[in-house]
Amino acid sequence: MKYILPFIALIMFSCSNQSKKTKIIAESSNELISTKNKDSTAVTNIVSDFFQAFDDRDLDKMEQILTPASKIIHNNGVTTDTKEMIEVIKETKNWYPRKRKLSEFEFDADDTFAIVGVVNEVTFSLPEDKEVYEPYNETWIFKKINNKWHPVRIHYSKIVREKHTEEVE
Repeated sequence: MKYILPFIALIMFSCSNQSKKTKIIAESSNELISTKNKDSTAVTNIVSDFFQAFDDRDLDKMEQILTPASKIIHNNGVTTDTKEMIEVIKETKNWYPRKRKLSEFEFDADDTFAIVGVVNEVTFSLPEDKEVYEPYNETWIFKKINNKWHPVRIHYSKIVREKHTEEVE
């Protein structure tokens, strides 16, 4: 009997302690989900803010969003860093008005990196009431720097087909 009481006490303590561990894990999981939701909102807002700055030719805002080492891989395969991209925008003579629709956002992240996928549809308004529609699939890679997300690599591909093929044309 004297051995049974300590054994029962040990079982009760273990069971009650386990509940606390489970509760802590559940709270941590909810906190993680909440953090991911905040990060998801933050990075998708950055993508939207970037394109607003881009369309407005707000180069200062673009430089605030990007880092000096950010890389943009364009649909033609050319890679530019932030400084080179700013120069391209400055030198572009015909900056036509445009309407932009961002949709189909996808998001995944850990504590340091986030990946965002987005469909970017742009309709340019050219002279003589001509419109040019340009759809793109984009992947943005963000890095958390000093507790703030920054795009470090942006890759976009023009959508030219509905179905993929490996046929050489």
